[in-house]
Amino acid sequence: MPIAHLPLAVLLIVLSGVLMSAPAAASGGWEKGALYFLQQCLNAVQVGAFYGLLAVAYVLIYGICNRINLAFGALAMWAGYLTVAGITILAVLSPLGLAATIVLATLYAVAGTAVLGYVVQHSVVRPLIRAVSLAMLIATVGLAIVLEEAVRIARDSRERWLQPLFAEPVRLFGTGDFSIHITPMRALILLASLGLSAALIGFISRHRFGRMWRACSQDIAMAALCGINVNAVLASVFLLSAAYAGASGAIIALYYGNVSFYMGTVLGLKTLLAAVVGGLGSVAGAVAGGFILGALESFWSAYFSGDYRDVAVLGILMGLMIWRPNGLLTPAIRRDYDRA
Repeated sequence: MPIAHLPLAVLLIVLSGVLMSAPAAASGGWEKGALYFLQQCLNAVQVGAFYGLLAVAYVLIYGICNRINLAFGALAMWAGYLTVAGITILAVLSPLGLAATIVLATLYAVAGTAVLGYVVQHSVVRPLIRAVSLAMLIATVGLAIVLEEAVRIARDSRERWLQPLFAEPVRLFGTGDFSIHITPMRALILLASLGLSAALIGFISRHRFGRMWRACSQDIAMAALCGINVNAVLASVFLLSAAYAGASGAIIALYYGNVSFYMGTVLGLKTLLAAVVGGLGSVAGAVAGGFILGALESFWSAYFSGDYRDVAVLGILMGLMIWRPNGLLTPAIRRDYDRA
């Protein structure tokens, strides 16, 4: 998004909050309405932070091979199940404290998902990189179905739940009638998500690997001619993108406290739309798209009927795509058009 558009975006958000708080203001509750709006802003940042992690996975792969991998939602679901299973097993068998149990289970889920992504890259994706455009798309749809059905059969189609972890609300500020709260778990999730997003943006911007990724995203054939090991970069990108999808799935499991085998489909499609809105090919755009998705979901759930939340959110995202087809943070145009 151009810098000139940022004040307009902030103004629209503030104006929407004022309008949504108008009913409370009419009854003399301006302060309560404003605090409620700020609470929703905090919720939106928390939700958007882990959506951004999953959107980044789409961008990393699309940037280097100009293809969409529709299996990332299923990989996030896989990581969610690994997180729940890891916490359950460690809580029973290990004398570690709760914080250490959560950290180890999360690392186990991220590592397991990254390894799965690496295996997928070698067995499914790499042979199809130079195939016709739809081959990889269809193959990753099949892969997503395989993962979801494997979990469904293994877990008897049942959702898995976690007991509330570090769920005591902490009051930040407010009045006696209404206060803004956050739980320790959600604060840790927010810090971890923002830290991972900032680390990846800095890594892609400044590290040598980021320069190689950008070179391949501009012109993969010329990058190979210049001495870049394209296959090694591709393998590293799949490992990294699967790890970020795993981190998103683990955080979602900790945030909501439950996982299901069917969550990957809707989660993956919504996050893909968010990545397209932010700008495929731009890591920062993917993070921005995730925050837009989180803000739309949080504010719609807070002020309107939740039954139509997904309908409204997806409709707004499609409207943003029509408005800016190349994304809010427009990526550089690829030069190898024959692979588009």
